[in-house]
This record gives sequence, structure tokens and C-alpha cells, in this order.
Amino acid sequence: MLVVKYSHEQYQNFVNDFLTRYFISTGQHITLLTRSSLVVKLWGADLTGIVELIKSRYSRTNRGAPPKDAVAMFRSLILMTLTGETSISKWVDTLKSEPFFAVLSGFLPVCFSSDKVDDIPADPIPGVGTFYDFMDRLIRKDRILYKSKLRKSKRKPKKKQKKNQKLDSSKPGVVERLVNRVLKYDNSKLPDNLETTLNHILKDVFVMPSLSMGILGDPDKFNIAGDGTCMPTHASHYGKKVCDCDLKPGEHCDCPRLFSDPTASWGWDSYNEQYFYGHTFHGFTACDSFYSLPIHIKCVTGERHDSVTGVYELKELVDLYPEINFYSAAFDSAYDTSAFYLFNMHYGINPIIDLNSRSSKPEAANELVKIDEKGIPYCKCLGHQLRNWGLMSKSYRRKWLFPVQCDACDKCPAHSKKTFYTKTKDNPRFFTPILRGSDEWKQLYKRRSTTERAWDRINNDFHAESAVTYSKERRIVRVHSVVILMHGLAKVPYPSLTYFLLFQGLLHNWD
Repeated sequence: MLVVKYSHEQYQNFVNDFLTRYFISTGQHITLLTRSSLVVKLWGADLTGIVELIKSRYSRTNRGAPPKDAVAMFRSLILMTLTGETSISKWVDTLKSEPFFAVLSGFLPVCFSSDKVDDIPADPIPGVGTFYDFMDRLIRKDRILYKSKLRKSKRKPKKKQKKNQKLDSSKPGVVERLVNRVLKYDNSKLPDNLETTLNHILKDVFVMPSLSMGILGDPDKFNIAGDGTCMPTHASHYGKKVCDCDLKPGEHCDCPRLFSDPTASWGWDSYNEQYFYGHTFHGFTACDSFYSLPIHIKCVTGERHDSVTGVYELKELVDLYPEINFYSAAFDSAYDTSAFYLFNMHYGINPIIDLNSRSSKPEAANELVKIDEKGIPYCKCLGHQLRNWGLMSKSYRRKWLFPVQCDACDKCPAHSKKTFYTKTKDNPRFFTPILRGSDEWKQLYKRRSTTERAWDRINNDFHAESAVTYSKERRIVRVHSVVILMHGLAKVPYPSLTYFLLFQGLLHNWD
């Protein structure tokens, strides 16, 4: 049965005692000074709340060997991320060879003899398999849909997109169908996925305390922004041939192959203008936060469109945070579809979305048409009123055709089959709850860049994208560890003051 072995205050006393024993008393003060930032970043991070959230992943009986301290293991994974290490086996070797990292994680160092333990609740350093088993409990491995790593190989697409153009959805109208289905079963929550447990840990242990501290914004008028980022995998996209097909040089078979990351797929990176093989991480950040802190993360395949992921994650976000009243949500032009506007408005969220250049835009400046004060289009040359050809309810537009006599007129290039469209007043794309182009709309859309800064920090400062990871599950743990670390760093006060408060109990031993 999983329990809290010792409180956070006991952990602080343990770190204080063992750092004094191994470094202060032996004259290795320089080690603590050069690594003091690591101590400060973990000193105030109380992680004991994760035990109640992952308790159900462990056996409820007391039979067999007791489980390792989950709080210390989770703290060790965060410390591994902070130091830039990506290999579990190398990290275990580091814990065994350097007592500083073992003590800071909450484990007994190897050089500490087990027969000298006097009421110290800390566990010895766990092995590599124990860490992997703990990570499997965090990512809800029981929710993995696939049972085999065998699948057919997919070749890299050859058609490239235009500059700054995102990959089109493979199924037109999928967002509208998905929104209708989600709203049909609005009273029920979406099933748990791999990152459900980690998102609950992020909420209960970090986001809600950060919200109470006032570093995320006003919970009664909370502004968010959403966007995705590409996460290439280090697994091979060729797979391993396991069939017995006798092939000649240059021939290929369609038999299933063995993949170390079977959920990875080809996606388009619009920023670097190239295809990548891996996954897409989508996140929501707090717009009013000075630190650009994420509050929810979701991992999907690389080929999935951001607008599709946005529907799923927005539903999960609203269900996960009933305590927060979301006021607005800012997105880029990839989410510019009428169904997504209506989906936000269903939950009382004001959508702040940029218009897609490839979508239909108002044609008020058409060279052949002028619109009177009643909104009726007329031909500029002869002043004939255009024919009302009906309402297009799905696209919130009204269709107009030029008069029949335009075919026999040579004063302009118009003809009777030429079309013109006007937007209806209930069009959610152009007549948004917060007027598009207003000062409030511009200020809220300007804060959309918080997601870009958050992903930039996750990928560049903490190397989540470049980490050598061969599976989706390990990448999820890595990214969430970085996000948790970002929340922990945001709570750290001014460094020099923190160093003084932290080491004031140790300074008397330096004389």
C-alpha cells in the first residue's frame, strides 16, 4: 500500500542533516555553493500531494515488499530534468556516484551504511526498473490502446506545404462533427488517457496553489491561450522487418513491421517548413501569468490537426477545472472554423481567434460590387441589384448572383453565374462576443504568445524536444516534469534572500 513516508518538513530536515554531514563537516563548501540553485528549486516544492492521486495504481494490501517512496522518486525525476539528463540508467549511476543528488532526491546515499539507520524514513536508491515501473504508473499504461508494436510502415509525404501554412485536416468537416458529438454527450466526461494522472498532479499540487498565490490570474475571469508544438521521436520510422518475405534489391513488402514507437506518425512542422516523425503536444497556458505557465498538456499523433486536438483538450480542461471561470481563449488561425467558435461559446468562453487567410473573408471591397446602407449588394457599373440566391446556414453566408442581363453587357467582366457572398449577423467568425478588432480583442490576442514562450522554454531551456526518447509514454513524463518544474521555479522568491534563508541553519557549521 502506498503511503506518505515522511512529510515535506521531514524531507527538509533530512536534506539539512545529510548535506551538513557529507559536505559541510568535510569542508566541501564549494560543492554546495555551485549547486545551491538546485537546492533552492526543490527546497520549497511540496510533492506529498501526489500520493493520493496515484494511490489507486498500487496494491491495496500490505503483502510483499513495500513500494518505494513515490514522492522521492517523482522529485528525482524532476531533478533529472533540471540537470538535463535524459537516460534513466545514467541517472541511477549519477545517484549512486554523487551523494548530493541522492540526498536532494530524498534517498539514502550509497556511502551511508544501512546498519547506521536511526529512524530515517528515506529509502535507498532504487534501480532502473523501479523508475520505469513508477513512470508506467504515472502515465496510466493500462489506457494504452495498442497491444502490439506491429503496424504497417507509412512513407514520408512528398507534397510540401506553403510557407507558414499548417497541414490540412485529412477529413473536411471533422471539427464540426466532433463538436456536435462532444456537445451531445456534454454531461459525461471524456475517458482517461495517458496524461490524465499527470494533469491531475499538475492541477492539485501546482496550478491551484499557484492560483491562490495570484501568479496565474483571476480565477473568476481567467484568460487562456492554446497552441501545439512538434515533438520528433528518436525512434526509427522504418521499423524492423519481421516477416519472411524473400525480396530482391529495391523491392518492398507491405507486411507489418516492428516499431519501438508505434503511435508516432508523420506531421508537418510549419515553422521549420519540413516534415517530422513523432507526436504533437498541445497545451493551454495562463495568459495573465508573467511566467507563461501551462495548466494542461495533451499528447496526440503528429498528423492530427490542432483544431481537432483543441476540441478534445478544451473539453478536458473545462471538466478538470470547475473552480475556474474561463473568460477568453486565444488561438491562431489554425482554429478558425465556425464550429470551434460555437464550441467555446457553449462553455461561456469568448473565442479570440485570428482569421485564416485561406478561408472566406468579407467581400465588401469587391471591385464589381457595392453595398448600400441596408446591406444589399449592387453592381457598381449599372446599379443593378444582385439576385438573392439563398442562405447557406452551415457557413453563415448568403449567396448572391449577378443579374441575367450582365451576360449581354460588355461594360464589366460580370456574368450571371458569378457569385458574391455576404455574412449573416449570426456568423460566429466575424461577429464574435468580443468585437473583432476592438481594443479588448487586440489586448487578449496579444497574450496568445504566452503559449509560444512556454513551448520555447520547454524545448530550448529544458531540452524536452531534443531529449533522446524512443516512446510516447516517456516523452509525456518528460514534458510534464518540465511543466511542473516551471511552476516550482515561479514560486521561488528572490535568489539571494532564498539562499540566506536556506543556509542560515548551516552557516554556523562553516566556522
